Amino acid sequence: MTLQTISLPEMSVEMPQLTITEARQHFSDLIKSTTARKQRTLITQSGHGVAVLLPLEDLALLQKLEDILDYQEAVEALDEFGENISLEELKKELG
Repeated sequence: MTLQTISLPEMSVEMPQLTITEARQHFSDLIKSTTARKQRTLITQSGHGVAVLLPLEDLALLQKLEDILDYQEAVEALDEFGENISLEELKKELG
């Protein structure tokens, strides 16, 4: 398992990295480290990140953050100047 800094848009994260083959071979240990140590692991294929294994608590946090962002966007949309139209009217307009 390789510890590597991963650069994603607007952030840099250090986490272990495994190929899909390595992840398959060490799956049980990978699950144990994810649950016991709350470790995130990048899974790669052909040298590119394709997935991340992360604790359920992290997923719950991500979902809460998405909900907060969606709420903020909805409030901003309601504050926009202009006429509000129904979904049905929008569908007709867009065809």
